[in-house]
Amino acid sequence: MSSLFRELKRRNVVRVGIAYIVLSWVALQLGDILFDMFETPVWVGKTLAALLLLGFPFACLFAWAFEMTPEGVKKTAEVDRSTSITHSTGRKLDFVIIGALVVALGYFVWERQELGEPSVEVALEKSIAVLPFVNLSSDEEHEWFADGLTEEILNSLARTPDLLVASRTSSFQYKGQNTNVSEIAAALGVAHILEGSVRRSGNRLRVTAQLIRAHDGFHLWSETFDREPEDVIEIQESVAIEIANALKTAMDPEALQKMVSSGTTSVAAYEAYLEGLALEGRTGESGAIENWDKALAAYDRAVALDDQFALAHWGRALYWESQLSVTDIGSELSPLSREERLEKYVNAVDAAIGNQENEALALMFLGNKARNELRYADSRRYYESYIEAYPNDIEGLQQLIGTIAYARDLEGARPHMQRVLSLSLDDPFQMNAVINNVLFVGLVDDAVSLARDLVQRFPQHAFLLYQSHRILLWAGHTEEAAALAKILRGSEFPAENIKLVLLRQACAEGDQTAAQQYYEEVVAIQRPDPSLDWLGLHIMGKPEAAHRILVEADMDKYALASFLNYPFFDHTYFPELAAILEQQGIDRPFIEGPPYACKSD
Repeated sequence: MSSLFRELKRRNVVRVGIAYIVLSWVALQLGDILFDMFETPVWVGKTLAALLLLGFPFACLFAWAFEMTPEGVKKTAEVDRSTSITHSTGRKLDFVIIGALVVALGYFVWERQELGEPSVEVALEKSIAVLPFVNLSSDEEHEWFADGLTEEILNSLARTPDLLVASRTSSFQYKGQNTNVSEIAAALGVAHILEGSVRRSGNRLRVTAQLIRAHDGFHLWSETFDREPEDVIEIQESVAIEIANALKTAMDPEALQKMVSSGTTSVAAYEAYLEGLALEGRTGESGAIENWDKALAAYDRAVALDDQFALAHWGRALYWESQLSVTDIGSELSPLSREERLEKYVNAVDAAIGNQENEALALMFLGNKARNELRYADSRRYYESYIEAYPNDIEGLQQLIGTIAYARDLEGARPHMQRVLSLSLDDPFQMNAVINNVLFVGLVDDAVSLARDLVQRFPQHAFLLYQSHRILLWAGHTEEAAALAKILRGSEFPAENIKLVLLRQACAEGDQTAAQQYYEEVVAIQRPDPSLDWLGLHIMGKPEAAHRILVEADMDKYALASFLNYPFFDHTYFPELAAILEQQGIDRPFIEGPPYACKSD
């Protein structure tokens, strides 16, 4: 055995084997980098590995049977040992092995450094902005279809756990603009851009989509779907799945298919749902809340066509929830009684829960229902479980923060706020809610910094300006707030909210005469609830009178609960509501009134 090993060493079989293994490993590592760069199919890498593995015994047999000589390759048996140069060849092989090991060691050190760094680049690589699909149809009425399809693809991708997706508003600000893809990606902080177009003509539908790597403009994937309109659901799901696969997300194919499923097989229902999404999106930009009624009508049509369409039921539930929360902007849109609104909400949210096959998504619906049933602890648990499944979903994070804000739990809300800020700082509609919560839990300086930054980037966004105006006044920046009040005065924002803006501004400036005038104009606005009177009295510096109005109104506990998001709402005036909070272990602090309030006589 020892003589055989000596002969293997003499013929350099051992050195050839070691060199072959080391060089094969280096080749595989370099191949992995190049294959990824050129988007080579997976089977190419597997084939290379298999060929290198199969080649090992042949390399060793060749080294045993043949020898390098000055005259070329000869059979070992034909070479006289006295003239053999195997020793010299062995030394050269040693240098080859050492060189390959140095390369391997360098690669190992580089890879360890990459792994040791925070995964900012890795996270960025799995990021995308979905630009508004261009409507190429001759009929401009199909604009909503292109917008709705864009938003549904965006929503599907946003629920992929390890994929960062730029918000709707940030993407839609580039609608109709001919901005360079790399500039858009840099502005939104994403590595990839999805863009496309839609053309509808008669019974034909053409959807073109392309995924672009921003730093070099390389097209990772593109496809044209030339189908009938009845195939639109399949197109939307295919685009989302192809994008998720192209960006190598962690989801298995079955889970991915379930996640991006629209939840309906009715094309007419799906188109109505897309119209509702598009109408909702336009409201935040203009402040024209009438679009919410139009969106509800679209969702109603969708469920009339398919009563098992969970997402359409969810859209209806959110509308009716807004009509139950008497302190929400636009809560007076529906002429129905409170009992009728509650029935509409319960029916819609139950239908959304009952028809949602995605169990994780159903958790968000359950959390919403629990919050409206004043089961805040249960609601928080549902939302937290949902966020574990979909950590990048803005809507879920906002719902969770909203629930925590009712209890004014600063420490409980802080990590979730930070998560939202990292995901949606570019989205004024989402940030509108975030900065409001940041202010109302007590982080005034943070709220001011955010408001200034966002107002500078979105100077005409009505909802964001409304919240930012209040934040600046809260922090004592009266002149700065006055500029926002002027813009809001000329916007499409609801009249009563503009009056509240002017009332706050007058009190902050110490103009009691103007404040009294605006207060009288506010309370003269007819509403079925006393929320405007309550807010007006607080701004006028009369908190006790404000709470007496609510006591005398004899409102039910569910209506009163909508006031909990205000830090100057004193829940101790209402024993039933106070008992509900106490039973759930919620110790909710409150303040006397807003800092900008008028000085009471």
